[in-house]
Amino acid sequence: MSEYISLYITALFAACAAIALLYPLSVRVGLVDVPRGRKQHQGAVPLIGGIATYCGLAIAMLLFADSNIQPFYYLACSGVILVLGVFDDYLDLSVKLRLAVQTLVGLAMTYSLDLHIASLGNLFGLGVIELGVLGLPVTLIAVIAAINAFNMTDGIDGLAGMLSLVSFVSIAIFMALWGQQLYAGFALTLALAILPYLACNLNLVPGRRIFMGDAGSMLIGLSVIWLLIIGTQSESASFRPVTALWIIAIPLMDMIAIMVRRIRKGQSPFQADREHLHHISLRLGLSSRESLALITALACIFACIGIIGEYLLLPEPLMLLLFIALFGGYLYLLQHIWRIISHFRHKRLQQRQPRAVK
Repeated sequence: MSEYISLYITALFAACAAIALLYPLSVRVGLVDVPRGRKQHQGAVPLIGGIATYCGLAIAMLLFADSNIQPFYYLACSGVILVLGVFDDYLDLSVKLRLAVQTLVGLAMTYSLDLHIASLGNLFGLGVIELGVLGLPVTLIAVIAAINAFNMTDGIDGLAGMLSLVSFVSIAIFMALWGQQLYAGFALTLALAILPYLACNLNLVPGRRIFMGDAGSMLIGLSVIWLLIIGTQSESASFRPVTALWIIAIPLMDMIAIMVRRIRKGQSPFQADREHLHHISLRLGLSSRESLALITALACIFACIGIIGEYLLLPEPLMLLLFIALFGGYLYLLQHIWRIISHFRHKRLQQRQPRAVK
């Protein structure tokens, strides 16, 4: 237990120290986010949240992590993703280059850890679905999807960080309860390494506002899918594959829905726009903090559904059907969102108008 406490404390304070050291350096070298186009924040904000999180995590793992969780392989793969994100923050890399590097990292992770998605569980009640030779391509698709799903959520202060906390804590609960305590400790270490970034990003630390950057959101996505594969596919798996959908429900649904909508419009599925869930909530009249609270609460609800379903061992086809129904409702709302927004705005205008005097 003392080793876990040392791991947690080191990750937390190392991430804090990294922010203190990197903050002036990022301004000097130009690793900052300048408001332009869709970006509406004020002033140049350092893009060091992801780097600081990685530093905190790496120092803690190298000093205290159990060798059974193979920290060097994780740190190497996540380090490549971090560097890719930093260059993307600097140079705005092409989609093809980003996908190529993400694919290579997925291959390296799969072969170095001998871990991939081999089974989808008993999704349809007809027996366990074994992927066989399809395991590798499905794993690569999952890695790329998770990295970009969390990258797409990084649109308002704190959102990617809070959604990652929901995922990491949920994974830690599963692993702690069902026999993967080492990885549960790793998931909590990740959560603690993110806290200093969140404190600065949400202005809880005056004069130290920072952004996560693509480096941070990609790092989170890779870490989440790495833990999900371990949690569902290893010999001592803690939860079923269908449960993983509930753990990352918000990032996954938002990414797929947006991509479907862009493709229908004849646009690139990776083209940036302002039609994500957090953008929609802002257009509904919610503030940034209110949007953050609402979306985080929804993520917590979905994760709790997954936890309860796993604890009660609800049939996997039922859990899948519930998720599909939820996703279908989300797609329907997204397709009719502007009509809904117009309705809300009309109602609000009516409420603001003074009543006629009789």
